[in-house]
Amino acid sequence: MKKKVAVISLGCPKNWVDTEYMVGFLKAAGDVELVRNLNEADVIIVNTCGFIRPAKEESIDEILNAIEAKASGHRKVIVAGCLYQRYKAELKKELPEVDAFIGVDEIEAVVEKAINRKFAATKPYLLREILTPPHLAYLKISEGCSNGCAYCAIPIIRGPLKSRPLEEVVEEAKLLAEKGVKELYVIAQDTTAYLYDKGEREGLFKLLLELEKIKDIEWIRLMYTYPSHITDNLIDLVASSEKILNYFDVPLQHINDKVLASMGRKYSGKFARELIEKLRKRIPNVTIRTTFIVGFPTEGEAEFEELHSFIKEYQLDWAGFFKYSREEGTAAYPLGDLPEELKESRLNLLEQTQYSIYEKKHRELIGKELKLIVDSTSEEMPGFAEARSYRNAYEIDGIVFLKGNFRPGQIVKAKVTGLASNVDLIAEEIKAEIPVGES
Repeated sequence: MKKKVAVISLGCPKNWVDTEYMVGFLKAAGDVELVRNLNEADVIIVNTCGFIRPAKEESIDEILNAIEAKASGHRKVIVAGCLYQRYKAELKKELPEVDAFIGVDEIEAVVEKAINRKFAATKPYLLREILTPPHLAYLKISEGCSNGCAYCAIPIIRGPLKSRPLEEVVEEAKLLAEKGVKELYVIAQDTTAYLYDKGEREGLFKLLLELEKIKDIEWIRLMYTYPSHITDNLIDLVASSEKILNYFDVPLQHINDKVLASMGRKYSGKFARELIEKLRKRIPNVTIRTTFIVGFPTEGEAEFEELHSFIKEYQLDWAGFFKYSREEGTAAYPLGDLPEELKESRLNLLEQTQYSIYEKKHRELIGKELKLIVDSTSEEMPGFAEARSYRNAYEIDGIVFLKGNFRPGQIVKAKVTGLASNVDLIAEEIKAEIPVGES
């Protein structure tokens, strides 16, 4: 009889890959069926995030939901991932109802903890179960981080940078392609630091050259590129490549020199501005996504106003804003904190400004042609599919509502006809321009 397992994966795509490995282990080791309803499950696995306060709170809420489901039936609850890695003793003490805990470096233990079987996988990626739509997948190229940002708990949780061997990463990418993946997301805490721990400063560039050779991979999307680690070789490769999307995810975090220095970021505001200008000059129609931390302890009114002015001036394509979360054990912790209401008001102002930029940029796209990849049929807009262009990272940026019926993974040439919101577009297929036989 199959064991019914419910899996809740929280946090970033890097954590999602760990979840896919765990599910792959379970399916390889025994008769396991995935279910969505916690009350139908024999085993509930919560893969947690422990990065910042809101993520930790969400993780605790999901653990408590699992414990509640356990109380209504004979179920096993397993807690895995970053929250446990960071707070092992506390969680074991405060959550005695949890049957087992699994750290980030022992995910193979999920088999023994969940279905009481011994299991060892020398190459976890060989067993990986894709849980995203089957035409896209994340390719995690390293663990940990050695950048030393003052606010960041990742090194506490996952340790210093540990790059995977290039040959292994390429092998996993080929396996993903064989499973039908067309869009590959290259991810790490800092993808541009790939192989820095091995003394190689062009590791990402060399990896991308190999990934481009994989026949069935059509789109390669770079995520988490650290500003001062972006090389000219990388920029030129993206500009010339037919597969690597003209999309740069560059977490700037701030623009004021004093704040950047106290954050431990290894570049200046001038460097960040010049980088954006360089990307826009050298990569046709480049889309730039970034993130900013609002309310860092050294951010006064002048520093905040510089950030606000920068956002208005540089008109970035996508930006995420996060209130500073004071995390124990980080270098910034002794700096204290700003009032929560001040952080909230600053965040709201920046988001309002950015949303007006979204609307302006998206109106400029009306009438333009875009190549789209289809994710699913839309429940929100009947008669439409939900798709994305090179400008849209899955579950991060806006989407494109494509009129008509299309299969997931299908790539379609379309014309933008309108706005569904200030972040979402509406488009129609350009049938006449699609060559016979093109998918």
